[in-house]
Amino acid sequence: MSEHNQTLALEAKGLAKTFPYGEEILEILLDVDLSVVAGKSVSIRGESGCGKTTLLNLLARLDVADVGELYWNGEAHDPKLPPGSRDSARRAFLVGVVYQAYYLIPEMNVLENVLLAARLAGSIGKDAKHRARELLDRVGVSNRERQLPQKLSGGERQRVAIARALLNRPKVILADEPTGNLDERSAGDVMELLLEACREEDAGLVLVTHNPSFAKATDEALKLVKGELSPA
Repeated sequence: MSEHNQTLALEAKGLAKTFPYGEEILEILLDVDLSVVAGKSVSIRGESGCGKTTLLNLLARLDVADVGELYWNGEAHDPKLPPGSRDSARRAFLVGVVYQAYYLIPEMNVLENVLLAARLAGSIGKDAKHRARELLDRVGVSNRERQLPQKLSGGERQRVAIARALLNRPKVILADEPTGNLDERSAGDVMELLLEACREEDAGLVLVTHNPSFAKATDEALKLVKGELSPA
């Protein structure tokens, strides 16, 4: 089946981003195009500081692009404008983000941390709680739902973060070095879980990683060099 007959979870056209640096202008991203099909995964590798995290922030509309177009599940979202409240609410349903540093709230237990995604989307009801417990079981930490994050291992924290990212059934998951803080065995387990969960949920995955093995495990491997994406 061609990509044109499949659902695009995310599409970016001509994204560019510059930053002022003293009297200079640093060109971080130049005319970036990216298409991610629902249920498929794309990896992005590149040198530290090349703009990988900046690109993910533009795709999530956490930062503002200089130029370009952005579509989530076919919906146009102007990446050149600061996101408003309506746009942020839509993002909660369309985009999930997994970070290297987990970003779990230390005062909240595991279940409450996962349910934060539902709170951002509007409200927490019985369906959200059922979904959260189902996801915690799927990622293998259902027996930890009342624990605080500091009682968990790094691998367990990242599993909770993945469950949180999946809670609202987003169309695309953006993962920024999700195994960067984990040991080799935990990293492999978490990556396998993330790839499998996105396939099962029919969510597109954009994975930023330094690990060539993890990049090779995705459906499409790209590299970011001098602000441009190309096949790895």
